[in-house]
Amino acid sequence: MKEYTIDEISLHNKENDAWVIINKDVYDITNFLNIHPGGKNILLQFIGGDITDYFEELHQPSILEEYAEDYKIGYII
Repeated sequence: MKEYTIDEISLHNKENDAWVIINKDVYDITNFLNIHPGGKNILLQFIGGDITDYFEELHQPSILEEYAEDYKIGYII
């Protein structure tokens, strides 16, 4: 897995280039936006940043294990 800085993640803040951080892992959710059960608009508010707190409020940890591995591209250094 590749290492990224928070500054690098912040550059990926558009609908066609959407990255997020959850628990220090980096996910490219560009292709997930349109299939997110809660809709893409909620995710678009947070792309390019750390969404750990928001994610943990709404999801069980097993969601990451079940669905997110396909989108994981690295981690924060």
